[in-house]
Amino acid sequence: MSPRSSRLVMLLGGVVGAILFAYAVDRAGTAEILNGIRRVGWGLLAILALAGLRFIVRAECWRLCVPPSTRLTRLQAFTAFLAGDAVGNVTPLGLLASEPAKVLLTRHHLATRESVSSLAVENLVYGASVVAMVGVGIAVLLATVPLPRAWFWIGIGTITAFVIGTLAVARLLRGTWDHERGERPRWRQRLAGVRAAVLGFSTDYRARLWRVFALDLLFHALAVIETFITLQWVLGEHALTFAQAVVFEALNRVVTVAFKFVPFRIGVDEAFSGALAAALAIDPAAGVALAVVRKIRTLIWSGVGLAIVAAHPARGAAVVASSTSQAGPTA
Repeated sequence: MSPRSSRLVMLLGGVVGAILFAYAVDRAGTAEILNGIRRVGWGLLAILALAGLRFIVRAECWRLCVPPSTRLTRLQAFTAFLAGDAVGNVTPLGLLASEPAKVLLTRHHLATRESVSSLAVENLVYGASVVAMVGVGIAVLLATVPLPRAWFWIGIGTITAFVIGTLAVARLLRGTWDHERGERPRWRQRLAGVRAAVLGFSTDYRARLWRVFALDLLFHALAVIETFITLQWVLGEHALTFAQAVVFEALNRVVTVAFKFVPFRIGVDEAFSGALAAALAIDPAAGVALAVVRKIRTLIWSGVGLAIVAAHPARGAAVVASSTSQAGPTA
């Protein structure tokens, strides 16, 4: 994606997001949303701590996807992961910006090939955990909440889409190119490299992959806990079930994947959280307030990540150039 296209996508995403944000706030009520946010108060520190713990878990997943003979410390992995996530949040490229940033910020500790292959493995295992999380969330939703017919079929459609997507990725990883057709296109060469890295790692370090998957499930569990306590504070005296928190977090995973091109998913989180809250018989203002609190948390941690990039000017310049001109090493 060219710099001009990137800026255009960011602009359009920002405009649409602002419209959605205004709509969600107007429908839920500004006063109710602000009251919910005020109830969180100093609880924001606990929310930030849980988010930081989740970054540590994902960074550890990455370390486990690096061959044991290569040394990548926890601090190096954590700072690179945090900086990469921040770059992905502020640009419309998502993984296509965050993953090259991680590669660039660890290039003095890892060979580029090792960084690319380990991140590819980590992202694929994380993707499998997301499918599991969304499946659990939708199953809980369908089993515990009497939904309107439209929401029911949306849930069924989402599960179907994730299953089809998973099968498509599995098919691509098996390899589909006929060498009689000549040389592979560049994007298929990259995919072949990812496939070789994944298959090689899964053959040599199968036990590590299961540990990574277990840690990814822990990542989602921490996210559910964060959602649960945040909604408890936002709702005040109103009761909340843990099942509702699972459903909210499953929705958040879907929104994160589908709308990563919208910087900070402004407006998108608020609109979807408000709509889901209403479907779960919760005050829509609580759903919007939850999304706003998440946004504050993301902004703070993204600020830390961008500060890490800024602390290395030469690397920071390379990160910015990569995020606006590359298609990403794991495409």
